[in-house]
Amino acid sequence: MNDFQTVNLKTINGAKKTKGMITLKIKIYNIEKEMNVFIIDNENFNYEFLIGLDCIKEFKLIQNEDLKITQYYNPKEKEEKNKNENIPDVPGDLREKFQNNGQERKTNNTNSKYLDDAEKEYKVNFNEHVNTDEFEIIVNHLDVDKQFEIDKLIEKYKSVFAKDKYDIGTVKNYEAHIDLIVDKYCYKRPYRCTIEDKREIESQIEKLLKKNLIEESYSPFAAPVTLAYKKEDNKKSRLCIDFRELNKIIVPQSQPFPLIEDLMVKTVNCKYFTTLDINSAFWSIPLKIEDRQKTAFVTQEGHFQWTSLPFGLKTAPAIFQRILNNILRKYGLTKFAVNYIDDILVFSRSFDEHITHISMMLEAIEKEGFRIKFSKCSFAKDSAKYLGHIIQDNSIRPLQDYLIAIKQFPTPKNQKNIRQFLGKINYHHKFVPHIAIILDPLHNLLRKNVKFIWSKECQESFEKIKALLCSEPILKIFDPELPIHIYTDASIKGIGAELKQKDNNGDSKPVAYFSKKLSEAQKNKKAIYLECLAIKEAVKYWQHWLLGREFLVYSDHKPLENLNIKARTDEELGDLTYYLSQYNFKVKYNPGKLNQEADCLSRNPVLEPDENSDDILKIVNLVNLEEIKNDQRKHTEVQNNKNKLILKNEIYYKKSKRRDKILLSEEFSEALIRNVHNTYCHLGRTQMINKITPFYTAKNLIINIKKICETCDICIKNKSRKKSKFGLMSHLGPATYPFEIMSIDTIGGFGGSRSTKKYLHLLVDHFTRYAYVLTSKNQNSDDFIKLMENVTENHDVQMVLTDQYPGINSKKFKQFLEKKKIRMIFTAVDSPFSNGLNERLNQTLVNKIRCTINENDKKIAWTTIAKKAVEKYNETEHTVTKFAPKYLLEGRNINILPHELKEKTTTENLERDRKIALENTKKSHNENKKRFDLHRKQIELNEGDLVYVENGNSLNRKKLDELRIGPYSITRKISNSIYEVDTGHKKKESNLYHITKLTPLVEDYKN
Repeated sequence: MNDFQTVNLKTINGAKKTKGMITLKIKIYNIEKEMNVFIIDNENFNYEFLIGLDCIKEFKLIQNEDLKITQYYNPKEKEEKNKNENIPDVPGDLREKFQNNGQERKTNNTNSKYLDDAEKEYKVNFNEHVNTDEFEIIVNHLDVDKQFEIDKLIEKYKSVFAKDKYDIGTVKNYEAHIDLIVDKYCYKRPYRCTIEDKREIESQIEKLLKKNLIEESYSPFAAPVTLAYKKEDNKKSRLCIDFRELNKIIVPQSQPFPLIEDLMVKTVNCKYFTTLDINSAFWSIPLKIEDRQKTAFVTQEGHFQWTSLPFGLKTAPAIFQRILNNILRKYGLTKFAVNYIDDILVFSRSFDEHITHISMMLEAIEKEGFRIKFSKCSFAKDSAKYLGHIIQDNSIRPLQDYLIAIKQFPTPKNQKNIRQFLGKINYHHKFVPHIAIILDPLHNLLRKNVKFIWSKECQESFEKIKALLCSEPILKIFDPELPIHIYTDASIKGIGAELKQKDNNGDSKPVAYFSKKLSEAQKNKKAIYLECLAIKEAVKYWQHWLLGREFLVYSDHKPLENLNIKARTDEELGDLTYYLSQYNFKVKYNPGKLNQEADCLSRNPVLEPDENSDDILKIVNLVNLEEIKNDQRKHTEVQNNKNKLILKNEIYYKKSKRRDKILLSEEFSEALIRNVHNTYCHLGRTQMINKITPFYTAKNLIINIKKICETCDICIKNKSRKKSKFGLMSHLGPATYPFEIMSIDTIGGFGGSRSTKKYLHLLVDHFTRYAYVLTSKNQNSDDFIKLMENVTENHDVQMVLTDQYPGINSKKFKQFLEKKKIRMIFTAVDSPFSNGLNERLNQTLVNKIRCTINENDKKIAWTTIAKKAVEKYNETEHTVTKFAPKYLLEGRNINILPHELKEKTTTENLERDRKIALENTKKSHNENKKRFDLHRKQIELNEGDLVYVENGNSLNRKKLDELRIGPYSITRKISNSIYEVDTGHKKKESNLYHITKLTPLVEDYKN
């Protein structure tokens, strides 16, 4: 036994101490290896040997849907590879056809010519369509001859396989139609979304327009658009049209879907199964011209309608099922093929027959104009997953155990658990004779002053009732002809559901049960989300029974009745209701006291939150021993300095002052850093250093930790961390004479003070600081034109600086300025400080108005007071220029001296004072700039640089929305402070950002 320090291990038996470690030779199936194992220090340990996650990987173990452990290791493959490194990398048994050192291949004469070009053929066949690794996964269960047959078949019909999701055909001689129950329009405004989501939506719209799948619309119908999360990449990239309102008034279309019972008869003695998946299936079906307007939808940029059958329509599955089923009948394929919406199953008794059947199917698909998604196809397998079942060797078994929620119902641990269980049983009393006697041990535990002791009699009673719930007379077999009722519930522990149908006597009996635990994140969600999640998960679990059929769902959450949820009040809730809108069902309110069966299941859930039964066992360690060994074998520094390093348990450590550290290569350490950073929810660099450096060392370890943390895309977008303050103070101008530069702004919120007007529009001259005002009810272009005309009638204005108000940014106002030959400059997005002169004057005027309106008892309209306040402001000496605006503009000096003592203003005096005012303005700016720049640094950004931008105004942002979005490219440098960024806005001014709103994308971290 190795000299190994005693450690505590957490096993399925609880925490145990070890006596040490020993090296054993272990053989599992065809693999034999030496492994280090721990000796457990406990006589009551219930297991002779426990296989850990490292063993699962080393011995290449797989667990199938029946929980059977198998091995995917092929000893011949490794043996052949070791003998000759020049054997071409081809799938499966094909390697055996190649001998060492260029000897003749062991194959018959009929195939020898074809096999000579095997390597070349294999690499070119799918170049334009799929990755060769993907092909190997699909056909490596076949021998080499059969692989080549499949290869040739797909090569022949390669034009049928889609290159991307937009590569679709158009089905001939078929059209979809949409009939409405009532003649009314469904219209909703577009949903608000982030700039990044908006850009993704418009990008997909552009592709759909290019493929003529949609067209511009003038329809009175308008459904809003949203993005949903895509399973493959967990990003919001799936474009969805919210047809919920339209679905409510669509006439349902009845269409029979295939039954698993019928398939059992058809597939008798079948040995080969192929599954094909139609690419973007619904889009292949043209939509009748007169019905296109009903599918209209709106984005923030436009109004469009579908020319093909869209996803999200309640009738779309039935329409597609009917059309594809008719095509299979038309070509005589129904004897060996069946379709369930866009999934096609081809089954045959022999391989030759199967090749013929696939050929006929692909021929029909090619003629009718469909495209197939290659990544979702499988060819000539000995089994197939279809309609929620596994079909294999004259047997059909369910993919999911619809009774598992009862079979694995947890043993009661207290009286509360027993009451929950008995509450469910009470609904089935009349179906079980002598049930009171069976349940007596459980009832005894509920009696007063009886201590809770779970005895052998209790366990027997519990198991017997569970068995009864999963068999006759309580359980009923699913009948597609009978009405379907689903009862759902959610609790803080999980979600539960029960599917029921009535028997011949009219009694409602369970057909299937479902329960699932909630993830930690889901436990923090609102009640309405969890109740809706219960419906969605139950419907998804039994989807093969429900799709295309009408059914009822009973929930004890009243707001869910008829899915009457406000549009996208919650994005995740909106995604759930969008998914459910494609099924034909209604939600009915069922009070909690009548919903005890589903309630019991939700409070005693069985399935794990992420459970999906047929996945390969996964290694969950951040890093395992073998990976470190492999890295050190390749690491030059380790191999060249073994005498200076410490070897423990086959791992080399570098001597350190406090503790020895494992030596890693820089490449491997970077992978570890990223893994730790992501696994621990994007740790900051200080915590990362504390997490990694006590155990590991590598070249540039600290630098790489800082680099990875600083350049992490998710961190930049979402963390409210402090960042360097970029950008020194600059300003427009300074103006050197009156009306050279003016700025315009609006102050709102004045309504109610003896006036119906709400806005004060403000126009200021930058040289004199003279202010013009206009009070108004609105912020439209006419108001701003009227305000500008107060000046332009008598003076020539050269330039106007303005915020991006819709009225100011309107075509009408821009045309007015263009006619007057006035240049217009916009401030950057969400950067009011870019127009600091107006912002400061806004405060001054509001203070004057507030003080005046509240100083006397006699109430005066705020509009009257505003005009007086502006007049007095213009007559008051400005703190920057040291002169009154009215004096600098008109030469009239209004002061508090008696009329007789006032000096007359001459032209010479006015010119002199204007020069002094300009110098005072420059001096004030320089002092402010020195103070502002003290804790900032200048950064050079150029065209083409990538930057993140702030995600809108913080007041309009949800709590968990990204703080920054991007990265986007800088298209133009306006000044050292203002940049034009390509964020996708059509109006150029909406792409102008102040440098304080930008975060540069750092390619590398050097400091």
